[in-house]
Amino acid sequence: MSYFVLARKYRPANFDEVIGQAHITDLLKSAIQSGKIAHAYLFCGPRGIGKTSCARILAKTLNCTKGPTLDPCNQCTACQEIAKGTSFDVLEIDGASNRGIDEIRTLRENVKFAPSYGRYKIYIVDEVHMLTTEAFNALLKTLEEPPEHVKFIFATTDINKVPETIISRCQRFDFKRIPLKMIMQLLEDISRKEKLQVDTEAFLAIAKAGQGSLRDALSILDQLSAMTGQQIKASDVTTMLGTVEVQLLFEVVEAIGDKNCVGALQVLDRIIEQGKDIKQLTKDLLEHFRNLMVLKVGGKTLGKLIDYPLNIKEMLLTQSGRFSLKEILKAIDILIETQETSRITETVRIPLEIAFAKLTYSAEGLGSLSAQKSEGPLSKKDFSKNISTASSDERRKSSIEVFASPKEETEESTVEDEQKTSEEMGGSSTIDRTTAEVDLDKIRKTWDALTYAVSREKMSLATYLQEGMPIDFKMVNNIGKLTIGFSKTNHFHKESLESRENLQRVEHIFSEKLKTKLRIEYRIVEEIVEPKEDEPLIKTALETFNGKVVQKWHKE
Repeated sequence: MSYFVLARKYRPANFDEVIGQAHITDLLKSAIQSGKIAHAYLFCGPRGIGKTSCARILAKTLNCTKGPTLDPCNQCTACQEIAKGTSFDVLEIDGASNRGIDEIRTLRENVKFAPSYGRYKIYIVDEVHMLTTEAFNALLKTLEEPPEHVKFIFATTDINKVPETIISRCQRFDFKRIPLKMIMQLLEDISRKEKLQVDTEAFLAIAKAGQGSLRDALSILDQLSAMTGQQIKASDVTTMLGTVEVQLLFEVVEAIGDKNCVGALQVLDRIIEQGKDIKQLTKDLLEHFRNLMVLKVGGKTLGKLIDYPLNIKEMLLTQSGRFSLKEILKAIDILIETQETSRITETVRIPLEIAFAKLTYSAEGLGSLSAQKSEGPLSKKDFSKNISTASSDERRKSSIEVFASPKEETEESTVEDEQKTSEEMGGSSTIDRTTAEVDLDKIRKTWDALTYAVSREKMSLATYLQEGMPIDFKMVNNIGKLTIGFSKTNHFHKESLESRENLQRVEHIFSEKLKTKLRIEYRIVEEIVEPKEDEPLIKTALETFNGKVVQKWHKE
């Protein structure tokens, strides 16, 4: 005798046995009782939740010898043949295999013939969204005005691919995912009938892995019974599926809450040694922090939004108290970024380890890394100039005077913080920032360094500025007015720099680096006098090769 998988063996035989879809079955029962049976139905929703089962039950209620009835006998020839899928009057068609216009033309010809022995000829088309556009168009007229003895029942997992012209001709029913508790209860009942000894944690793991699909959950239970025999534990489920135990998720998040990167990485290593799927771990952690967010926002009021038993919800509620909402949202953002990174890298472990480091180290701990990153790489020209002669050293020294050292920046930020604190407390600030001595000569000497600072934010602006040259500077009411000259051939550069956004950006960067509030004006001049090149190495190279300076670029 052939073996029937659990999903087929325990397929519901009537509407009362369908679980999790009461909003559908009640409407179908009412339609049968009132005799208002539509000529076309459209069942849509995720996989494994009862669409095809409800289609077969509806066919049995209509063609049963006792029917139309709410409770088909399941004993007559019509009921048995429909259950087996061998009825001549109830035709189940796979939309993926019969998707062309020729198959639909054959169907249009066959609907003219009366049923063999039942009341109706019923066409159940599974995955109807797989039909071609031409096939849908060929079906429209027949679907709108079929013969009285014909009923259509369509099922689809992707309603968005079904044309509106088809949907409008059907009564649409949206099936929903089955709740976790209902799946666990059914798994317990079936395990009892099959004489399987399954742990409660195993039921939870199986139901979670099913993701609202009863067929998927039953398939997992079926596979476990074949692999482990009559005794099934939670570890068997996680080993087979590569999922992570809930307790390990709590351990990882607990280490993150303690800012213990070492502990988090140790738990991760233990999970990997057990052969778990790291991508699945990232998904599970993302869901875990989502659950923490829900409980942090709504507490027990929103407990129904979490698909876990009560004892695990209590653990989540307790753990949510260890994080602020800002920390939870930050963790969610980092884990989403980790998923994106994993898609473009060959390894999935390293992005997750980096995520743990980001979540467990404070911004101060990463400060040195950020400072190194902000310095930017040196170009070849910068490098060659840095190993040049003493005149190059003097020019570099002038650049260093412009760009504050980390210590000076820290002191400056401290001053600003003190000013802000004083203002918030209602007092007047007594701290005055000393304006550095700035003149035209200093600006010209540090011009490359200033434009380099602009290039960090917007390279095109730095390129335009390099075509100009400071030609005038004066202080008016403690505000510096800098005039930058351009030749007649650089009208475009001048106009681009004069836009409001670009002007404000350059003024802000220059003011920050020169420690003087600046207003900048761009002007077209007859001739720009470049400062003499004081680097002997460059002068020697120009004289040796009879060359000329085409363009100067950033130097910091």
